[in-house]
Amino acid sequence: MAAQREGDVERATSKLGRAVQLATSSGNADTAALLAKVVDIEDPVTGTVRLKSRIAAADAMTLDTRSTKTSRVRKS
Repeated sequence: MAAQREGDVERATSKLGRAVQLATSSGNADTAALLAKVVDIEDPVTGTVRLKSRIAAADAMTLDTRSTKTSRVRKS
């Protein structure tokens, strides 16, 4: 959603499409439903989406707060 707020529609669409693809392949219906509030899903398997022209602020905030990123931690 940060990319969308910055006006980078192409990057936002790409990242949200990948998120839809991952949610679909992992069977995470709750996340897919959240994503469907901000994008029109054309093909969930390939992650083909269109960013909705009007996104409710609450939906964007919910998606932001439920998003996670996993990263490796180096052993000390």
